[in-house]
Amino acid sequence: MSLKDFFRKFARKKTSTTEQFRENSADVTCDFVIIGSGFGGSVAAMRLAQKGYSVAVLEAGKRWKAEDFPKSNWDLRKYAWIPLLKCFGIQRISLLKEVMVLHGAGVGGGSLVYANTLMQPDSKVFDSWPKSVDWKAELEPKYVEAKKMLGVTTNPMMLEAEKALKVVSIKMKAEATFHPTEVGVYFGEAGKKAADPYFSGAGPERSGCTGCGGCLVGCRHNAKNTLDKNYLYFAEKWGTAIHPATTAVQIIPEEKGGYEVKTRSTTSWFKKKGRTFHAKNVVVSAGVLGTVDLLFKNKSVYNTLPNISDQLGNDVRTNGESLLGATGFDKNRDMSKGIAIGAAFHPDENTKIEAVKYPSGSNAMRTLSVPLTPDGTRLTRPLKMMFAVVKRFPKLVRVWFARDWAKQSVILLVMQKADQKMKLVMKKTGLLRRPKLAGAPSENPVPSYLPVAQKAAGALAEELKGEPQNVISEVLLGRPATAHILGGCMIGDDASKGVINTQHEVFNYPGLYVCDGSVTPSNLGVNPSLTITALAERFAAQFPAANDDLYKQRQITYTADKKPSPCGGKGACGSGCDGCGAKKDPAPTPPAPPAPPAP
Repeated sequence: MSLKDFFRKFARKKTSTTEQFRENSADVTCDFVIIGSGFGGSVAAMRLAQKGYSVAVLEAGKRWKAEDFPKSNWDLRKYAWIPLLKCFGIQRISLLKEVMVLHGAGVGGGSLVYANTLMQPDSKVFDSWPKSVDWKAELEPKYVEAKKMLGVTTNPMMLEAEKALKVVSIKMKAEATFHPTEVGVYFGEAGKKAADPYFSGAGPERSGCTGCGGCLVGCRHNAKNTLDKNYLYFAEKWGTAIHPATTAVQIIPEEKGGYEVKTRSTTSWFKKKGRTFHAKNVVVSAGVLGTVDLLFKNKSVYNTLPNISDQLGNDVRTNGESLLGATGFDKNRDMSKGIAIGAAFHPDENTKIEAVKYPSGSNAMRTLSVPLTPDGTRLTRPLKMMFAVVKRFPKLVRVWFARDWAKQSVILLVMQKADQKMKLVMKKTGLLRRPKLAGAPSENPVPSYLPVAQKAAGALAEELKGEPQNVISEVLLGRPATAHILGGCMIGDDASKGVINTQHEVFNYPGLYVCDGSVTPSNLGVNPSLTITALAERFAAQFPAANDDLYKQRQITYTADKKPSPCGGKGACGSGCDGCGAKKDPAPTPPAPPAPPAP
């Protein structure tokens, strides 16, 4: 390409952006504005649209098609979220003072980059939730609904990483607890397109899982049940307008009732100002960091929502997590095949350990690993790590220069139900003293060292005949790493105990709601996506239908609920199956013949 052609292409791109903002300059008025499109926002969008409300969804990230996802996590432009470098990928990594958080971005939120794992927690976790609600009873039917919508099934691919984890469970005397995971993946014929398998043909076309292990870099095979394949698919089908690359900035109460939401472009450096939205109701579903940051700024920076409870940012939890792993030296043993998380076990009643994998070639996460290091203070543990490097240097060189680290490695995701927590606060940082979200310690702080996790990593390394590893933030900075941050906008019975009430409405602000992982009142000890979905189903159920006729027309018929057809769906058996429709009236029983005369 000549220099002239390059500048001509750049000029066209710039003009296109300008035209886009001119088109987007008009205000939008609707019944609900939903900020975020993850497991909270997508459920709310679909259920409200189903009931006939007008809905707009604001998503900071981009919209993705299956073929757009990166082939590996080295493709930073598509994988990583680094706005300063014009990288608007699906994986965010936020390093705060007290924690390192892995979270998602894009239309579909964390579902684009999560590991498909949809597990229901032990009902005992609800014991610490507000007592005014019977959470177990209210959420149980919502879990059932969520599982149908997300296509939950048992992982059938028990391959090398799962086999290695089973050996670890045996070494830790917990083999009886080893089990395949419950996941949201379509396990049809590998790579073959199929009509919608979940919603009686009303959903999108899908393809069977190929077992490539690429779930965590975005499924390029259309097999992963991301939110754009279910909740958001129907939300848009029923009129919801999704606005990607749009960041909510201010939420302003209007005198006549409702709210004004001001936005900016996420992806533009110059044309920042976006549309203004007006709605009777606003649902904040931007994930823990996004939601808490937005509400803090509107409470104390812009002063548009000054009466939000001072509980904002309190009781933030990491789901009791630690990230570790091991890299083996047997190049013929491929740990990357299957799905991202295929199996788990419980070394004790409070801990769950899962085996995590990346696809072959996706070696970028190697940069976050350091040698497995004993416990210590923020001063002594880095020193111990340096000693470990010297002591194990030859083996570590083999790890650092492994040609295909992902193929030879298994990551361990360790989760606990222990009630350890931290705070999120708004601080002015940097040369410009801009307000920025930061972590802060609290009573019973979150540890960066879990003995049971270290033991599991050591056992895994033995099985792989390789080297165990910690994540760098836990060792060098004393900051735990989590892929499932929770809390910060707690449910409470009043403003002295939480930010929102049991119906998710922000105290002192009628019509302003929060619906995402930030409302979760405890660690769950399992992957939280299913619980967030169930909470969102419960939240959306409180609103009456705006249009009864539309609501009746928009009921979902799940393929799994259909009755089997004895006649093959030809409508001939009259059994009441879905092939026949309504059950036919049985033919009248003929009268019994008269008894023969007595001899």
